[in-house]
Amino acid sequence: MKKFIVAALVFLFTYPVTAQVKVDTIPSHLQNLRLPDFKLLLTDSSSSFYTEQLNKKKTTILMSFSPDCDHCKNQTKELIENIEKLKSVQIVMATTYPFEMMKQFYNDYQISKYKNIIMGRDVLYFFPKYYRNHYLPLITIYSKKGELLHYFDGGLPTAQLIQLATK
Repeated sequence: MKKFIVAALVFLFTYPVTAQVKVDTIPSHLQNLRLPDFKLLLTDSSSSFYTEQLNKKKTTILMSFSPDCDHCKNQTKELIENIEKLKSVQIVMATTYPFEMMKQFYNDYQISKYKNIIMGRDVLYFFPKYYRNHYLPLITIYSKKGELLHYFDGGLPTAQLIQLATK
């Protein structure tokens, strides 16, 4: 009985700590790879955005999201609340979800007001295949040189994102 109580107490005290940790580990299949080529259908439904259109003088945050994901909504809300701290960074938000859902998300969060955010639909389903993430939002941070610096499968606290992206 004592062993059970001790085991239960250890579990109760360690579980909340480990459940909160966001791991910044670049998966082996992405190590030493540069910013990939991708194509997004923009919210006007006729224009496309390509990797080569990114500003090579800025750090890039790629965020794969779902318009109906609460974590994605919270991450977006916090990004917008801190957009001034991220003005030197370009943010690319991509979703594989239906165009109408993306467009509604775009309008709900008034993304058009933020010149450093590009949102589009990943019509080729590139992001899930390439990154092989398990959770959303997926956040990757690339250097100005196109090197993958950070990989977060499931988002991360915005303060940490700002710190990593604006170094």
